[in-house]
Amino acid sequence: MSELTAVCTPNSYPHEDGRIEHGYQLNVLDQDLTVLATVDLPDWESFHQEAAGHRLADAGFALQPGLDSSGAEGWTSAGLGYMAPVVRAEAAERPPSSN
Repeated sequence: MSELTAVCTPNSYPHEDGRIEHGYQLNVLDQDLTVLATVDLPDWESFHQEAAGHRLADAGFALQPGLDSSGAEGWTSAGLGYMAPVVRAEAAERPPSSN
């Protein structure tokens, strides 16, 4: 299975209070940094972990199962944005192979 990463970044530099003026963009990248999916989130003034997970699902992806032991839903802070390992949604629904 190829490694995929979701990266959610603001479309503008944050104000002093942390508010983002022009929303966020969520991209799913493969290991070669090719963009596989893009979701624009123009109304977001801050990052919303749970909503980002739902938007990933709408695009056909899911947070990688089994990596969230911290309760942070798999997202980690990365500079001004957030990132998480993801899989294609159909791979998340399949049980692991015993081979």
